[in-house]
Amino acid sequence: MIEELPIQITSINRPLIVQGSHPIYTGRYLLSTNEISKLYEKLKKCIQNRFPGAIIHGRPRLGKSRAIKYLMNILPDDFGNLPIYVLLCRDHAKPNEDVFFTEILRDIGHSLSTTGKAVAKRERLLKFLVQQANSVGLNRIIFFIDDAQRLHVIQYGWLMDICNELDSVGISLTVFLVGQEELINQRNVFFEEGKQQIIGRFMVHQHQFSGVRTIDDLKECLISYDEESFFPADSGWSFTRYFFPNIKNFSLAAFAEDLYRVFSEMRLEAGIRAEFEIPMQYVTLTIEYALRKFGVEDENLDVITQAKWREAIESSGYLEAEASHL
Repeated sequence: MIEELPIQITSINRPLIVQGSHPIYTGRYLLSTNEISKLYEKLKKCIQNRFPGAIIHGRPRLGKSRAIKYLMNILPDDFGNLPIYVLLCRDHAKPNEDVFFTEILRDIGHSLSTTGKAVAKRERLLKFLVQQANSVGLNRIIFFIDDAQRLHVIQYGWLMDICNELDSVGISLTVFLVGQEELINQRNVFFEEGKQQIIGRFMVHQHQFSGVRTIDDLKECLISYDEESFFPADSGWSFTRYFFPNIKNFSLAAFAEDLYRVFSEMRLEAGIRAEFEIPMQYVTLTIEYALRKFGVEDENLDVITQAKWREAIESSGYLEAEASHL
């Protein structure tokens, strides 16, 4: 049987886009991962059971913030137009009630975030949330508070006030605290100090967010570039196809074992003995480098060797970042 040669597709046939506008250059894209799927199931349970809050914690650069953005796009599939807001917790040495409500109003997109004093801003926020909940008929509000390890005790009190005010008119607020491992330490401190009202309201349920730990995790990420991420949207041109148009059915997922092996070898060489876990930031930086450097726009390779994957991992800064934690 004669082996069929790959069909060659000239790069000229690629969609015409503004130079540098592809998401691989801008970084403006979201991926589905195994960990996001696990988190989604946990969030669904919390929302369905009307839990008042939960902790989502993990080390830096695992992709927690990007995961929340991704989940906000798919939560409507199960919950309709549920009002969902992401609040960024800023670092304040001395929490201020006026600033607290100003920042929440700004984060939810209210046009009058700075007008009036704290009391007026609190009332404006509550009125807005009630209107949003009533407009969709679900009587539910969801807050994701990013970098929540920065919250002070008094700010938890202000959050509880919001919860109580909404509850008094039949609206439930679920608060997901998203942050680093300090959140767990804070929970332990609250327990020792007898602040059960904070724990009971926001911290009973927990989910540890992880990076890439297995070959299957890594392969799922690569499949996202091969089959689930397209630019321009609805063009049929996956990220992988766009950068490797000259090889029919070129697949990054086919290199999952090679990439995992190289990550493992480089970790050992660098003296990293901790359990295998690669933050998503460095996985995506590695893959983006491979697409840009080894695809049609640069070296135009037919295959990505382990030596090339090593080059891509080095470019991501992963080893330097891990070395700083040794």
